[in-house]
Amino acid sequence: MRAETDKMQAAYFTQVGDPDQIEVGQLPVPSIGPADVLVRICEAAVDRVDAYVRSGAFKTPLQPQQIIGRDAWGTVAAVGAEVTAFHVGDRVWTNSMGYGGRQGITAQFAAIPETRLFVMPNVNPSSWLALVHPGATAAIIVTQLLKLQSGQTLLVEGGAGHVGRMLIQCAKICGLHVIATANPRDFAAVTALGAEVIDYAPGWETKLTGPVDAIIDTAGRVPLQLNLDQLAVGGQLILIAATKEPKVSFDLPRFYMNVQQLRGFVISRASLASLTQANQWLLQHAAAFAPLPVERLPLSDAAKAHAMVMDPQVKTRLLITLP
Repeated sequence: MRAETDKMQAAYFTQVGDPDQIEVGQLPVPSIGPADVLVRICEAAVDRVDAYVRSGAFKTPLQPQQIIGRDAWGTVAAVGAEVTAFHVGDRVWTNSMGYGGRQGITAQFAAIPETRLFVMPNVNPSSWLALVHPGATAAIIVTQLLKLQSGQTLLVEGGAGHVGRMLIQCAKICGLHVIATANPRDFAAVTALGAEVIDYAPGWETKLTGPVDAIIDTAGRVPLQLNLDQLAVGGQLILIAATKEPKVSFDLPRFYMNVQQLRGFVISRASLASLTQANQWLLQHAAAFAPLPVERLPLSDAAKAHAMVMDPQVKTRLLITLP
């Protein structure tokens, strides 16, 4: 089943490489199978992982003409014969397309499996789309990976970033005491989310009043051993960014004698069950989240958006508007 026209505008690449590999042109409107939903896309988010997929840095199966993007919102245009959860006209969103052999969503239409689609909550759809990628990352970490009880202390390194802000909010919902490192210019914004904030400049660890129960490193700026030194016995360290030096060393006897845990995490390796659980948790708490700043670009600027998302000076969430 297809939409009323056979062609659509899309942003795609045929070989991995720099942003200039992205083309904007016409592709066939995708057909849908019995368990798929055809969605007319309104906006598509641009995430750093999208740039990693396009550049080839993140190794994943691709289509011959791979449409970029993993997160989008839109309206249901058609449903497969076995679909029961969605109907034509529903406002919906997804945050797990565009990798693992699945086609991307930066196009006028996308065929999305029913299992990877969710009904839009009663919030601004652009604001919701902006937070679902960092939000799902944060929700998986806080509600599934961390084994903390209400009142325990979480240190978020890089609290002013998109994921950092969502980590703070998810942790506060779960009753955790949150400390966050940030640039002084961001203190007010981070404090407003409920975190105790300290300057991320060298010597930040001296501002801690004692060991913390868990650390999430979102920026990759802190040496591994320095982070481990701040953990309590049984503490957990989760890395979602890497230092510039790919090989590091740490005090192994101290690590295992303190029963500490070290784990890496990237949301594109999360199972569908884990991602679905996180998305449902986000929906349950949708009204509680503060919006992230948004910048919109036209489809013609898709390559520009991929360059912008890797620029550390760009602090907004980038959304591509589909014609």
